[in-house]
Amino acid sequence: MIGRSALLGLTLLASACAAEAGPERPSEPVVDEADIISPAAEQALDKKLRRYWDEKETAIVIATMPELKNESIEIIAKRMYNQWGIGSAKTQRGVLVLIAPAERQARIEVGCGLETVVTNDAARQILDDDLLPRFAAGDFDGGTAQAVAALMTRIETAKVTPGPVSPFCVEIMKEAA
Repeated sequence: MIGRSALLGLTLLASACAAEAGPERPSEPVVDEADIISPAAEQALDKKLRRYWDEKETAIVIATMPELKNESIEIIAKRMYNQWGIGSAKTQRGVLVLIAPAERQARIEVGCGLETVVTNDAARQILDDDLLPRFAAGDFDGGTAQAVAALMTRIETAKVTPGPVSPFCVEIMKEAA
């Protein structure tokens, strides 16, 4: 028989694990939990991102969160990316754009298959030049659309072969092959 304190402990542990896990894996490429993207813009992004996956086998997912709950956006983005398994397991060509409007933060998390194309510097530039200025002006639809367009342009016009750079990603890509 489980005592009251043990049951309470299990309940608290389950709650903590659920909170850490984040949202369930999405079935669509736009997950607007912060409700900042208009329905029309969300529908247009959904269509564009699905077509991009079909044509290029590269997944771009947009996710918004109402708040970060005192956790760093980098940790949340990495965890969401890995839990959701964005992109193909074989090619690792996936991108997560995570937006936390309450904290005025955004992060682009890139899969191993695109490390050479969407570098940390390139991701920061897309946020600084395309997403954040529009968000600062209150244009969430335009900022999100502009960031997606910039990511697609970056991926399509890259002068380097897409692939891994970090030792961690090189190992993951070897295992996937």
